[in-house]
Amino acid sequence: MNPLPIADRGYANPEFLVDTKWLAQRISHKNVRIIDARAPKDYSEAHLPGAVNLSGFGGIPRDSSGDMAEPKKFEAVARALGINNDTIVVVYDAPSQMMGIIAWSFLFYGHQRIHLLDGGLAKWILEDNIISQDSSEYPYGNFTANPDNNVYCSLSEAKQAVSDSNSIFWDTRSLSEYNGAKSVIDVPLLRQGHIPRAVHLEWKELFDEKYKTLKPADELKDLLEACGITPEYEINTY
Repeated sequence: MNPLPIADRGYANPEFLVDTKWLAQRISHKNVRIIDARAPKDYSEAHLPGAVNLSGFGGIPRDSSGDMAEPKKFEAVARALGINNDTIVVVYDAPSQMMGIIAWSFLFYGHQRIHLLDGGLAKWILEDNIISQDSSEYPYGNFTANPDNNVYCSLSEAKQAVSDSNSIFWDTRSLSEYNGAKSVIDVPLLRQGHIPRAVHLEWKELFDEKYKTLKPADELKDLLEACGITPEYEINTY
């Protein structure tokens, strides 16, 4: 059975997702910018036609503490991709958590016309849509950042929230990373494990196994509630 249409899945904000058919009809539109959030090597092997590359691992500028960088630095990244304030940005990857990182970063810096490609590259290829190996370049954009701190938890805020009974940290990594058995980040002397009191629900659990699309809202609600992630808490993810 094919996945339910996005509009029928019960999301509070369905506009943040677009399906492959929608994108296939608009892929050449001059005001649509497609971002491949995978590693540069994966992007070079095959990607959506016209897509630019901005990796979810290391592509977003950070300051020395790991907090989000000053707006001017993100502006430079977005403008180099040919993005303006009115550009419709569609982000995809295999899919994985990387597309979420990129899309959230645009939201944090004030770009509202941001969407995730439901099913990512997996569904795009499954439907026999065209892929490319050609790199794309666009005229320098004029995007101006306007950070929204309401969607952001800084390091200093996290240190306060960790002892706040009204806050929950949601660890979206693999169970072995959460337990401290391994790390996918090659950083010498990096301590393994998770933030105290953090709950675990791996990002993979949010996606349909066959089509790689986001699960319907009622299924997501059940998954989150089973972990104690409910609306009365302030929820911080990592």
